[in-house]
Amino acid sequence: MPQPGSRHRTIAPHDAHQGDVMTGRVTWSPLKSIWLGSMATVALVGGTLTFSWSALLLFVLATGTVLLFGHSLGSHRKLIHDSFDCPKWLEYLLVYLGVQVGLSGPLGLLRQHDLRDYAQRQPDCHPYLRHGRSLLADGWWQLFCELQLERPPRIAVPGAVAGDRFYRFLERTWMLQQLPPALLLYLAGGWAFVVWGVCARITAGVTGHWLIGYFAHNAGGMHHVVDGAAVQGRNIGWTSLLTMGESWHNNHHAFPGSAKLGLFAGEWDPGWWMLLCLRKAGIVTRLTLPNDLGTRPELRALDGNVGVESMRQATGWAGTWSAARAIIASQPALRLQAPGAHIAPGRLARWCGPRVACRPGAAARLELLVDTTVVRGLPAFLLGLAARGR
Repeated sequence: MPQPGSRHRTIAPHDAHQGDVMTGRVTWSPLKSIWLGSMATVALVGGTLTFSWSALLLFVLATGTVLLFGHSLGSHRKLIHDSFDCPKWLEYLLVYLGVQVGLSGPLGLLRQHDLRDYAQRQPDCHPYLRHGRSLLADGWWQLFCELQLERPPRIAVPGAVAGDRFYRFLERTWMLQQLPPALLLYLAGGWAFVVWGVCARITAGVTGHWLIGYFAHNAGGMHHVVDGAAVQGRNIGWTSLLTMGESWHNNHHAFPGSAKLGLFAGEWDPGWWMLLCLRKAGIVTRLTLPNDLGTRPELRALDGNVGVESMRQATGWAGTWSAARAIIASQPALRLQAPGAHIAPGRLARWCGPRVACRPGAAARLELLVDTTVVRGLPAFLLGLAARGR
């Protein structure tokens, strides 16, 4: 049966009759190699010959748009996990933009995701499915090869998705879907715009997707552990803006059905911000959060951090702020530690007043110590300011 709290489309029990995610071989994929190799070659050679600041700006805007609306919102949070509701026209638009990343068609991407997700929840799985080799070896595998399992598990794609005529059309033609934007870009800016707006964008998107996936399963912070899983997700905080929030992968392993990936203070999640804007506009509804998901007995917390949204749901923003200020008022003194390389303690002292002892610290983020509680990031700074007048 599906794991509690997740939107899983694979046979979850580790049953030999349902498949084996350990035994298989990795083989070279001519199609993947030609696809990425040709895009990368054109991007490197053509990009050098056609460089201009306008072409570079186009690359940044096009890549950011496709990653935010296409990969993060369309492919991942909507198509794969169905973590929010929206009109069908918007769903189709978001998924179409997801195809523009250049990874796969929508149905193929869904199957790849669910196979990897299912395999990582088992006691062990093939190294290909858990990014279990060295960086270079894994890069070769993921970008230019494919895994052939001897007895793969059955991937059950819901009929409403598998039978959708638009998605089936995109699955057959996903590579050809680069032609419409390429034509528009050629008319707007010639070959330079095609090279930077299509080839360089695809090269960066596909390579970056693998690279983030590798580190998100090998190095980074963790709030939770999924007991019995072959591999744990990791949070790669410094890439949160580049990935539109997708790099909070430990959070995602813990709550895969959540539309919000940056769950704790200081965890920036542009994908979630955009969903809030769309909800404000009345286009998006039913934003699923961790509190909306079922309990998972295999999920174990590693720290005492409480998600910002959990606090808001429990008390409301006003209640949360009032409670925090009440705690501050009850303390005779507070200690604010700043990253010494970035913020001078003297400046903090002028901002926060005499009740807050400001000193340099070794942590990468601002920390406010209230008795035995530690608040980090922007909330620490705001609470420090709030203490000035109390």
